[in-house]
Amino acid sequence: MWEFLTDQGVQRGIDQAILLAVLVSARMAPVVYLVPYLGGQAMPQQVKMGISIALTILVYPAVWQMGAAAALPAGSLHITALILKELVVGLMIGFIAALAFDAMRIAGQLIDGARGQTMATAMVPQLKSQESVSADLLYQLGVVVFLLSGGHRLFLAALVRSYVMLPPTRFPNFGENLQTITFGLVRLAADAITLGVLLAFPVVAAILLMNIMLALVNKTAPQINVFFLGMPIKAVLGVAILLVGLHVVIDRFLEDATLSVVHVLQLLELMQ
Repeated sequence: MWEFLTDQGVQRGIDQAILLAVLVSARMAPVVYLVPYLGGQAMPQQVKMGISIALTILVYPAVWQMGAAAALPAGSLHITALILKELVVGLMIGFIAALAFDAMRIAGQLIDGARGQTMATAMVPQLKSQESVSADLLYQLGVVVFLLSGGHRLFLAALVRSYVMLPPTRFPNFGENLQTITFGLVRLAADAITLGVLLAFPVVAAILLMNIMLALVNKTAPQINVFFLGMPIKAVLGVAILLVGLHVVIDRFLEDATLSVVHVLQLLELMQ
């Protein structure tokens, strides 16, 4: 019976279905592991694996209907190259989508550095490491705000569209766009660092002015211990300014986080 099915090409169809599922999951897994609102670093490995499998199951029928299985190569080297290609594409998509959240983390670290609270770190059990309190707060706030705004739906739509723009069975056609893609990724990373600095700038500038005032006080009244006097003042001042300008921080973050979806689509267009 099995020989009959093999003769009818059923075995070939099963192999194609499995290989296509591997290719789809190869792109999906890095995205889930990098994008904070899908999994990110804070999510347990088992949960991230489950999310990756669930998204693969959801996307797989659409990819199958595109006829991608029929275009699968027979050579093992070719298949290995396709898997590596899918991993790289997934890494680039996840990298772009996570940049806005990394900017929030950078802003929090700069704020805590200016407040003199670098020693006050919080233990994050999922990461098994210590994080700056403000950095972790802004990072988690960014995830919650992005989910509430529905931005994750835009990203998931772009992620599904990526399988249409660049099917798993086709290699990207870089042509003259390889340099553009490379410089584009570097520019996006630089923009994320710049965004983090800009978000933290009001707090850092205010604390800098406070330090100057404390220096003048120390100059006129040396008997006052401005070091211990300034620590609580800077801590409270930093939190107060952050709360006052929090709506501006959230608006700018949402703008850049939403724009990252556009950048993902632009990347895929350059790879077509």
